[in-house]
Amino acid sequence: MRCAVWRVSCWKGHRSVTDPALHGLVTLVSEALTRSGETLPPWVRVRDEGRVLSVADGVMRIGGLPNAAAEEVLHVGADGRALVLGLEPGVIHAVLLAGSQPRQGTAVRSVGEIAQVPVGDVLLGRVVDPLGLPLDGGAKPNAHAWRPVHRPAPQIHERAAIRRPLHTGTLAIDAMFPIGRGQRQLIVGDEGTGKTSIALDAMLAQRHTGVICVYVAVGRRRDEVARIQHALANSGVRHVIVAAAADESAGQRYLSPYAGCAMAEAFTERGEDVLVIYDDLSAHAVAWRELSLLMRRPPGREAYPGDIFYQHARLLERATQLSPERGGGSLTALPLAVLESGRIAGYIPTNLISITDGQLVLSQELFAAGDKPAIDARLSVSRVGGKAQPQAISALASKLRLDFAGFLELEAFSRLGTRLEPVAQRRLDQGRRVRRLLRAPRLSPLSLFDEVVRLCWVNAPDLLLPVPEAEVEQVAIDLCQHVAAALPAVVLAVTRDAVLNDADRRAIVLRMTTHLTARGWIKRADAP
Repeated sequence: MRCAVWRVSCWKGHRSVTDPALHGLVTLVSEALTRSGETLPPWVRVRDEGRVLSVADGVMRIGGLPNAAAEEVLHVGADGRALVLGLEPGVIHAVLLAGSQPRQGTAVRSVGEIAQVPVGDVLLGRVVDPLGLPLDGGAKPNAHAWRPVHRPAPQIHERAAIRRPLHTGTLAIDAMFPIGRGQRQLIVGDEGTGKTSIALDAMLAQRHTGVICVYVAVGRRRDEVARIQHALANSGVRHVIVAAAADESAGQRYLSPYAGCAMAEAFTERGEDVLVIYDDLSAHAVAWRELSLLMRRPPGREAYPGDIFYQHARLLERATQLSPERGGGSLTALPLAVLESGRIAGYIPTNLISITDGQLVLSQELFAAGDKPAIDARLSVSRVGGKAQPQAISALASKLRLDFAGFLELEAFSRLGTRLEPVAQRRLDQGRRVRRLLRAPRLSPLSLFDEVVRLCWVNAPDLLLPVPEAEVEQVAIDLCQHVAAALPAVVLAVTRDAVLNDADRRAIVLRMTTHLTARGWIKRADAP
């Protein structure tokens, strides 16, 4: 701008005129711009932009983005978001996460953004999708911290031994297959055998423990998620729900477990204990199989891709008990998986069994017989939780699992019509009553003291056998209420320290004997 005169267009006469009065102003502006150009460094804004080559069921082939990275979030069109899942020479495979399905030729931009989710207390009590967007009708969470969805699991030196119990409120689990904080315990069974109910009771049992619950719904119906949200909200449990419903895209269902784990890790790393429920990883495997086939990856066993084990392993390895130097928080994982006609040797169940620290196998036959939870004691195991079991439970339930598994075998043998010896018949009668005691009412997790009273009753067959089998469950409720009212000091000691000494145990048995005698279930001469 070094002109000597300013020429102004005169619209009225359609001719150019000169105005010498503006010459000084133009000179000043020109000198200012020259000085600015000498002091300001030149810069250029570079933006990678590609185009959609093809799209099928939310999976896109994109060209023109040579600098894109795996697990990067791309901006598709005006409001779409896509996750990069595959990199090939000249072509990128990405799955649509949000927005309408684009058309061929739609612009795709790379902004260097890795998939991440909001974390923190703002999510407590909320229902969000895998991107952190609200699904409960509330406002968008105003999070001040974000965390990548995919992160490496804690190293060995960052972990500590599992020594603290996770109380589930289900006697069959806490007594026979205990779970420790930081453990990975698989819950597996046929469709409709109560897997979600066990997980929900475990979350409800955390109302007074301070454990934060993260429930990840993968491929569940929306009404099921709404019922779980209602139950958790009414109980006062601190919780977060990450939902990718059955009618959502395969990309949302694939990403949801990792998003829920990232939200849980934020609480763990600040020293809190977290329980994560993945409901269920069979649906997650189906979503990844769908995406892999659309990306034309070679199928393997049962058409699953070869990296399905890796997908689940890198998720479940993030469950941990952190060392005191890392804050001492824990992340306990309870993944759920579906069996097909009880076939525990299926591809996905066997993969998950090899990754986790134990499994709870639910039986369709036991469930149909009314045994809820329908846990098969012969196939279930907890490889870590026994070291974290409270002393009050372990002192009473050391042989319960083996005895109960033996009872199941004896009961199956008795169906052949064989005449049993009196000792075997007594063992059969006692096992049937113990099975009644192990039944768990839905949405009613037991307290630690209630479990101790029931186990004391199990270990006193002279008090258990006189009660008719059909009355055992109601009598157990009455016994717990009577003993709790009569021995408040014992209740406090068991609840606070999780310890039961011999004197307190004898006091509980004495109170049970008194109550059963007063109700006429046993005679004074028969009292132990």
